[in-house]
Amino acid sequence: MRRSPRFVRFIAVGIALAILVTLILTFVFPEQPNYSRAQVFGFVGIILVTVFIGLSAAVAIGVDRASSRRARTVVMTTSERVEGDAEISADVKPGDGSAN
Repeated sequence: MRRSPRFVRFIAVGIALAILVTLILTFVFPEQPNYSRAQVFGFVGIILVTVFIGLSAAVAIGVDRASSRRARTVVMTTSERVEGDAEISADVKPGDGSAN
């Protein structure tokens, strides 16, 4: 059985990281007279969220490809096991299920 990564979770983590990096970049640098911090946060956020979504999707695809290379095909056979009374009547043919 092959388990593939959840792409939405990878992308959600990418968005969260982008917002965190945007917050840090917005408040680390001094405020510009032409732009407020909210405008800088919005502009930088749009760019970084787009970039981080692409990067996180690429990482998810890489993890998916790596897991598919290691996946093995397993064939499972079952055998029928009869519980209870093991006596079979002489009139019943095995596999037939009917009496003569």
